[in-house]
Amino acid sequence: MQPELVGEPSALARRLRGLDARIKLIVAVGFVAAVVAAPAGWWRFHGAMGLVLAFLIGLSGAEIGPFLRRWAGFLAVVGLLAVMVAPSLPARRELGTGGVVLAILVKNSLAFLMMMLLAKISTWLELLQGMRRLGVPRVLVANLQFMERYLQVLQEELGRMRVARRARLFRRGGLSWGLLAGLVGMLLLRSLERAERVQGAMLARGWSGTVAGLDD
Repeated sequence: MQPELVGEPSALARRLRGLDARIKLIVAVGFVAAVVAAPAGWWRFHGAMGLVLAFLIGLSGAEIGPFLRRWAGFLAVVGLLAVMVAPSLPARRELGTGGVVLAILVKNSLAFLMMMLLAKISTWLELLQGMRRLGVPRVLVANLQFMERYLQVLQEELGRMRVARRARLFRRGGLSWGLLAGLVGMLLLRSLERAERVQGAMLARGWSGTVAGLDD
């Protein structure tokens, strides 16, 4: 995972990217915690946090297009969930259903965009090292490291399965829910089989169950 920047980063953007990963993690998590903990209807507070976030995004020199595209997809999913849960929330009596839906969208959007910004200005290795130095358990950090490493492997496996499906059906589109469920189930089984093979290889190489840190 490499940061995506527009052209040559400015001095301020380079300074922001060069901050210690621990500082970036603490600021990002603190921002998300403040946004989520603030009561629904604190529009001025959330507006101020949005301005701060917009300033940081502009300062980072990151491309705006990927932010907007992923934010649009995020809004589509969260918006549907917000409409479903808003009528049952206590804040509906004060803000109304529309106000509650808007508050949910604002809170989640600010948190989502902050996490996107963190990913844009940091590499995955920097974030893992920062988490480790902040005292996050080694097992969790190692699991995150393995997860990122094998995501590409699973994507390649999914691509091969899709090619095999098209070869058997002699057509590209028309994927039904039943076929999609079968494809996902088969990918899960193959992932479990691969995990067992990886564990066996690690044991054969003398793995004792102690997870080494990134700095070891």
